[in-house]
Amino acid sequence: MGSVLASMMFVWAMFRQYFPYELREYFEKHSKRLVVFFYPYIQVTFHEFPGDRFMRSDAYLAIENYLSSKTSTQAKRLKADIVKNNNQSLVLSMDDYEEVSDEFQGVRLWWSSGKNVTKSQVVSFLFCDG
Repeated sequence: MGSVLASMMFVWAMFRQYFPYELREYFEKHSKRLVVFFYPYIQVTFHEFPGDRFMRSDAYLAIENYLSSKTSTQAKRLKADIVKNNNQSLVLSMDDYEEVSDEFQGVRLWWSSGKNVTKSQVVSFLFCDG
């Protein structure tokens, strides 16, 4: 099994290095369609801070509230936040890279928490006297 995996990695590295970009793009596009054909799961991502805003997403907060009871019994690492509404309440949520399972209307769901670090744009101002 290890030699097969190593051979596949070698072939993939050669393919990426020596084939033209357009051919690689075409192959990757159609290989993703093939994988989707055999992979029965759907992945939906909810960002905590959508776009360039510094306000947390309402959808993310709703999911965090919904999973509060599930995460406290299934997750091994939790983080706590205070929700400021009419009365301040403590909400427990999954820490980064934790996963819990749930069932909603007969459908099995897996919730996972991750972290994507993006390069932020920084604007600097330089003021000169004189």
